[in-house]
Formats: sequence, C-alpha cells, structure tokens
Amino acid sequence: MTGHALPSKLADEVACRVGLSLPTSRKGAVASAIGRVMARRDIDDSSLFLNRLGLDQDLTDDVIAAITVGETYFFRDPDQFQLISQAILPELRRRRPDGSLVRIWSIGCATGEEPYSLAILCDEEGLLQDVRISAADVSRKALAAAKAAEYGEWSLRNTDRKLKDRYFTSGEGRFRLNERLRRQVDFAHLNLGAVDLPAPERGLADFDLILCRNVLVYLDASTVRRIARQLFACLADGGWLLTAPTDPPLWKYAPFETSITPAGVVYRRMIAHGDTPGGSISGVAPIPCQSKRPVAHVSAPRACVTDEQKTPDDKALKAIARQIRSRYDMGETREAQRLAAQAVQSHPLAAELHFLQGLSQMADGQTDAAAAALRRVVYLDGNMAAAQFLLGVCLMHSDPQASRRAFENVLHFCLSRPPRERVALMSGATAGDLAERARREIGKVRRGWGSERP
Repeated sequence: MTGHALPSKLADEVACRVGLSLPTSRKGAVASAIGRVMARRDIDDSSLFLNRLGLDQDLTDDVIAAITVGETYFFRDPDQFQLISQAILPELRRRRPDGSLVRIWSIGCATGEEPYSLAILCDEEGLLQDVRISAADVSRKALAAAKAAEYGEWSLRNTDRKLKDRYFTSGEGRFRLNERLRRQVDFAHLNLGAVDLPAPERGLADFDLILCRNVLVYLDASTVRRIARQLFACLADGGWLLTAPTDPPLWKYAPFETSITPAGVVYRRMIAHGDTPGGSISGVAPIPCQSKRPVAHVSAPRACVTDEQKTPDDKALKAIARQIRSRYDMGETREAQRLAAQAVQSHPLAAELHFLQGLSQMADGQTDAAAAALRRVVYLDGNMAAAQFLLGVCLMHSDPQASRRAFENVLHFCLSRPPRERVALMSGATAGDLAERARREIGKVRRGWGSERP
C-alpha cells in the first residue's frame, strides 16, 4: 500500500482514531495524506498502522498534522479580532460589574497563536487581569509548542511592529512571548469529537466567549450537529461563539442568536428570560462593530419566525438575483453592488445574493470587500464551489495559505461530482473544468508562496 491512497473506509477509521470525523468532500484528500504518512514511515500494513495510532504519540501527531491545516498566525482574521475588541469585550465588561473573571476558550488552538493573540488584545484593552483564557487542541505536539510560546517571523507576519516590540523578546530570528501573558493561558488536550460537553468538573463550562475556528470543517455533519448543541451549552448567558469562514453554519442545530457581520457569522446565547444587553427582545442584540460596511442581523430559527420571514421564496429570490446579474453583465458594477447590498440586508440568509455582491465588488477592484462577501457565502453554503474559487482569487496575494485552502476545497468538491455536472453560479463551467482551473491556481499559489515564505 506504500505510495498509494488508502481506501476511504480505512481513512475514516484512521481519522476516528485521532479524534476526527471526515465530511465526504475531504475523504479523498485525507486518504492520500495518510498514505503519504505511511510511506514516510515505511509502513505497508494498514492493520499495523491502525494499531500504532494512539500508542505512538509521535505517529498520531504526524497523522493529525497531515490531515488538518496547522497553519496559523497571530491575529488571524483581523476583522474578528476587531469585533472582539470593539464590541464583545466592552459589552462583557459592562455586564461584569462585580469584578468576576471573563472566561474565554480557544478550541483548536494549534501552537498557541490564537489564545496568545487574545491575551495581547485583552492587555491592550486593560482587561488582562480580569480575563482567564483556556485553550485546547487534539495534537499534544502542538500543545507543547504552544506552552513554549516561542515563534518565528512567519507566525507574526500579521502583527503590528509595536505589539511585537511590546510583548516579545527577540533573538536569533525567534520571538518569545512575555511570561506575564504566557501565565494567562491554560492549555489542555481535547478531542472535541469525542468529549462530552459541558464538563464543569474540567472547567469546560460557562464561557463568555468561545473561538472554535477552522475546527468544525474537519468533522462530519452528524458530529457538527452534536457539537453545536454542546458549544451552546458551554456558553454562559449572553456568551458569544465565533467560528471561521470555512466552518459549517450552526444556527440550524442550536437556539443561537445569529448575526451576519463584516467579520463573518457570530453566534450568541441569549441572556436568561429573553433579556439582551441592548434591550431588544425580538431579533438580535445590535453589535456595535465600527465599520462602514453593512451589518445584517438575523435571528436563529424559532417557532415564532416563519420560513417566509427568513428568506424569500425561490421565485422572488431568482427575480432579485436576475436583476443584479443583469446590471453586472452590462458592466454597471456599481449599480449591481448597490442592488446587492440592499438585497442582502433584506435577505441575509440568501447565499446567492452575497455571491453576486462579492462578484460585483471583485469587478470593481474592491478585493477585500469581495473576500468578506464571499466568506459569508461559504458560511451559508459550504458546497458553493464558485464562491470558494473566487475567494481563492481574492486572497491570492494577501493570504496565500487561505487562498490555497479555498482552491483545494474547490478541487475536492469538483472531484466528488460528475465531470460534466454544471457548477452553480458559474456560467458554462463544469465540475471537470473547474477542477482543472483549481489545480492550476493551486500550483500558482504554491510557487508564489514558496518564494515568499521566510
């Protein structure tokens, strides 16, 4: 079996042994990755390989690294950190007049850049002594690196120079986080797919803010449904949950208040008795995100909200989309943007409208705004290959790693479909065509990223 991809059933078994459950769209890529690990380790016998998993921690971590994207860096997804700084932390501070600690949990923390970014952010806001940050990951090797808190320039590529000087001690190309911040983060091993939550006896309950970003994408639909309910139960009243643009939406699985913001989808557990900090009892409490981009607020589905209120019917949606597309096809990109912006405010759950907004913004050279719109599409419909492809184009220069992941998602999806199947929202394109285009773009990103990475 050396040098060949594993059967997908065996790949499922391997993923299960290391605490993951695979969505169908990723099984082929994961099987190939596991096959490469076996080849590197000169293991031909799949039964021997399975038996060693869990007993050989180095092998287990090698497999985890191969089938997940371990790439992370400080202040990744800056719009979300801006939201935390400008909206979430001030609101939590107002609700904690008694001086009790604000509790934050970073799930899938990898080598620690995310929880330490939160510590820096809290210190900048003068809240570090009022906050306790917990962090967890499935890889013990990654956790050991996180506890060491020593990083290269690549991990700090999105960090302001003043913050680097203030919070890190540098030497020989390495940057060591100040001990004062290291002490504010507790790290623990966690297999999110297997643990029962909440777990108050382990301190895994009553969190004011949970970040679970780029984790759920590695889990199958049934596991995501279960974890959505568990994460909701782990939140304190009024607590917030942030996921990543590539993660599946959760509002169908637990009674979150849900907001679509410029920073992506934000979930919240209502305060007891239906009260909200803003005083609103219907809809979502406003998030005072200081951004000129529109923020659309939507409620999670509840019995008092009808399907007609949540989204337009198919006929109305198609009419709105045709009007926007017509303006775009005539080269009237500004008018298409205006119509799309109005449409998504009225129908924030309609993925096609967000897609047309991003498409129009791309045509007008507004790459950052287009990427934000396309990320919202991915939140709403993770199988929309057209949005993933355009997102990869938007991010090619600003975030090559995220760009490559978007193209790889396109490739995996298209390879799972019949080659002649038409791709939604890409006129005339087939799954086979788009798969080949995605391969070419991945090659471009790899060549460019390889020459730029320190």
